[in-house]
Amino acid sequence: MATEKQIAANRRNASKSTGPRTERGRAFMRLNALRHGLYAAAGIPRDASLKELAQIRGEFVRSYRPETAEHIRLAEQMATAQWLCHYWHRTETRVLGQAAASSPARQVSLFDRFSLRQAHYQRAFMKAYREYQRSK
Repeated sequence: MATEKQIAANRRNASKSTGPRTERGRAFMRLNALRHGLYAAAGIPRDASLKELAQIRGEFVRSYRPETAEHIRLAEQMATAQWLCHYWHRTETRVLGQAAASSPARQVSLFDRFSLRQAHYQRAFMKAYREYQRSK
């Protein structure tokens, strides 16, 4: 627990913060949300097309023809993982295009984050697929 003295010092320091002052600094800070937003706990991004997700889920259910509630759940997991992998790939293309003016190190950092996110959903897809195959 912070002491009263620490809280007062924190408030004094916070009042000095004015944010970025140059256009370059503002452009760089604009991408800060991605630093933590890519790892947010929410499974579905806010700007995602839920209509597209519903369509892909329907295609997976028709394709796999699940017979039990467990199979339906796994087919939907596979569909969601595939859709999110594609979503992050499209987002990566858009964001890296916008980040072209930033430093190469920043671009590599963003690319690494997107790659990790896509790999996560590829593994999630394969895990659900293997579980589906085992349960048949």
